[in-house]
Amino acid sequence: MDGLSVVEPRRVHAVVVGVERYEKCPAWSLPGAVGDAVRFARWLRKGGVPAANIHLLLAPGEESRRLLDEVSQTDEIDWCEVSSRDGLMDAFTSGLDQRAGDLLYVYWGSHGVLDHGERRLLLCPDASLKDKRCIDTDNLTEHLARADLHGFAQQVLLFDACATFLEHHQDPVGPAVAAFPTAPRRGVEQFRLCAAAAGQVAENDPARRSGVFSRAVLDWLEAHAADLRPDLGSLEEHVKTWFGELHRAGGPLQTPVRLFIRTLDGSEHQCAEPALPPLPESADRGLVALALRSALGDPELRARCLDHLTSACPQIRLGPCPSDERIAHVLLTAKRAMAALVEVVCQQNRQAADEFLMLARSLGAPGLLSPLEHASLRELLERTPGLPPMAQVIDAVRTSLPLGRAWLPPHEPDGPTVGQLMACVEHFEEHAGGLSVAHPGRHLVPAVVRFTELLAAALPEARRELREWGDRVARRLGVDPGGLAERRADAEAWAAGLGPEERPPRVVAQLDVHTPGRSAAGAGEGGQSFTCVLWIDTGTGDLVRAADQGPAPLPPRDVVRLIERAVFELRAVTRQTAVVEILVQPDALHLPVDSWNGSEDTDPLPSLLGVERATVLRCAPLAPEREKQRRAGLQRRWFGRHSDKVVHLDDRHTEGHAGYGALMQDVGAARAVVRAAPGGRDRLVQTALLLGYPVVLWDRQAAGPVPDSHFAPLRPEAAVDGLPWRVRDYRAKACTDPVAHPARPAVLLEAADRPLPPVLSLTELSDAPPDAVSDALSDPEEVNS
Repeated sequence: MDGLSVVEPRRVHAVVVGVERYEKCPAWSLPGAVGDAVRFARWLRKGGVPAANIHLLLAPGEESRRLLDEVSQTDEIDWCEVSSRDGLMDAFTSGLDQRAGDLLYVYWGSHGVLDHGERRLLLCPDASLKDKRCIDTDNLTEHLARADLHGFAQQVLLFDACATFLEHHQDPVGPAVAAFPTAPRRGVEQFRLCAAAAGQVAENDPARRSGVFSRAVLDWLEAHAADLRPDLGSLEEHVKTWFGELHRAGGPLQTPVRLFIRTLDGSEHQCAEPALPPLPESADRGLVALALRSALGDPELRARCLDHLTSACPQIRLGPCPSDERIAHVLLTAKRAMAALVEVVCQQNRQAADEFLMLARSLGAPGLLSPLEHASLRELLERTPGLPPMAQVIDAVRTSLPLGRAWLPPHEPDGPTVGQLMACVEHFEEHAGGLSVAHPGRHLVPAVVRFTELLAAALPEARRELREWGDRVARRLGVDPGGLAERRADAEAWAAGLGPEERPPRVVAQLDVHTPGRSAAGAGEGGQSFTCVLWIDTGTGDLVRAADQGPAPLPPRDVVRLIERAVFELRAVTRQTAVVEILVQPDALHLPVDSWNGSEDTDPLPSLLGVERATVLRCAPLAPEREKQRRAGLQRRWFGRHSDKVVHLDDRHTEGHAGYGALMQDVGAARAVVRAAPGGRDRLVQTALLLGYPVVLWDRQAAGPVPDSHFAPLRPEAAVDGLPWRVRDYRAKACTDPVAHPARPAVLLEAADRPLPPVLSLTELSDAPPDAVSDALSDPEEVNS
């Protein structure tokens, strides 16, 4: 997390604390804590952070109150006097509930202490000698990773407080630590910089009325980070160098320490201070032995596990009748032994396999892959010609995984070798991934599987085998299938940028409501019928007319059958399942085309288009000037489709120009989700369409406004390329249990890189001679101009 991603100032929030006065213990006065906190708030304001985004909590002394009067008048910074531990904790619990952003800063200046559990404790304003009320920094940072906190995937925490040992204070009463509420957590990046190493004093300069650590940090921020995006590695290096020079000049020994924690996904935990002592080996062994006794009660399963361990890991020596403690010792010390055990256990007991995976991750069992998985991957790569450029793959891993500086093996002038790729595999094994928030108990995709998915996308000749390998590993590790599918889509999008772009095949159905007055045999709902022209794209991007299309308008049932026939014939040519794109007029987006049924009344099964096929809507071109503007917006926003920015529109946006303003506010957003009631829903959908939003999602059948969680199963913030399939899967579930799946989603997916067919007069099809699909696929003249 040395480099923060680009963040708009309005998306930055901060909780800034300065405890200068301890009401019950005046001798603890800490002059300068308020001044440092105010200076940090001023740096945020100069960078453009709105005053409302800064929660400035102060316990000022009398001298500092004059400074605060000046601040309120000149800097437009509001502050709140805090006198208790509860007031500070409320700022991080209910105080953040109504806030949402991308980056959260926490600055805290106060007294601190290190207790017997090596916890860094921050003394609150109502602390006293006999009641040391305090907050645990580890508990605070864990609480900031709670799943119900909106956004704030990046968090920077700066603590200017002592870390002196509790024994140094020689007080008979220990600290009174309050715990934040426990809650489900999610993966966030947290950078924590503390003023002093274990046992050290965080020096305060009474003459300057400033903490020495705070002064070093703020001097650097004001000089190097006017855009609020400090290079955190450079900040850390500056502060440590500054304190080193200060010590060599005769100053105190103070060593700031850095903690970089990526919670839940488990990918990185760097600690610059002495690590906590590990549990005794016997304690680790006891935990694993207990899990073994619980999981291997069946003698047959135990025998199979032991046989597999000895064959997969020939270096281990278990003996004829090993005890659970002996097996546990091997699992924690022999490389890939724990993974080999899970290979057998997961076939019979998924819950026990997950427990072993959790123990492996928490106790540091070596090797995420099993010996068989590792060997089969090497064998697969050895028989694969034309390995991709290593730097490209590593760059892609670095983009998809926030691992900081990605590791690179030694450069080979003749290109990457299998040995280099396997060195990368073993490096990325260390980043095992954590648990999914969306799917509790399911694991996130680990770095090594992301790496092999990127290799699969870059190596067409080995793609099938690499993906089968990834599927096997993901099943053993209990990886969320939806997460793996999204990572696979991300890998495909990355590989598309390396060479000629490969697109999925598609069938484009150009529809128009038949003009009233002309009858059509078997007309559908309300007697409606439709003119339909079908176009097919094998994945090249070129559209050709499909076969067997007559001029007569058709009822919905026959339209579905026509589409199904085109999908079937296209699959025979491409060996892939096509996406169905329904091209409709801008004022016909309400048509429930995805729910049309192509089956006869006597058929045993329905043939619902949106359940049978991944189906999206597209908009026919508008009038020339408006279409030109729309296409420009569409192409601009299409570049942001890989981000997770979603603009949510509800009934608040139906008045005046509110919807227009919300959609125009973020030029990088590529998704709009409409949650409004029917009265304003169509207008908001049309507005998003006209402004060139690639993705617009709404519920066509909702009778009123829908709650925030209504579209959560569809994950509109996830990969755009997977949205048609997520919608299709949801519609299938809605058939199974309509009550549990109340949404009837309609999705407009305007893919800027996939051309539309030429504009035809859909009611005069007799002038356009149909061609056979096979002829159209092979005839280069039948392409879209």
